[in-house]
Amino acid sequence: MGTALLKAHVGSWELAFVLLIVGYILYRAGKTTVAKVLHMLLRLMMVIILVTGLWMLFQFHTSDVYYYVKGLLAIVSFGLIEMTMGKARRNEGSIGFFIGALIVMVAVIMLGYRVFG
Repeated sequence: MGTALLKAHVGSWELAFVLLIVGYILYRAGKTTVAKVLHMLLRLMMVIILVTGLWMLFQFHTSDVYYYVKGLLAIVSFGLIEMTMGKARRNEGSIGFFIGALIVMVAVIMLGYRVFG
């Protein structure tokens, strides 16, 4: 069960990273119909990430503060992702949020692989 959750969690992060980049580019290119579909898929990935992450946290890592920090950063990245996609959809300035979302996502992924600790 733990391996399946881990694979679902990691795969969802990878897919979310790609969906963010492609969805943002499509919103900026004016392809709103396809971008909205990708945005919804991105939200689905965020739900899967949240559920699998919480399950693994409370199942295997309840005493490790490292994973709580990772979880908080993940929630911050979800907020930045939503702000990025929302501003891109409304054709407002969003490059700062986009870069911020990418940086925080990369940091969370690196924390997941224990690069920093």
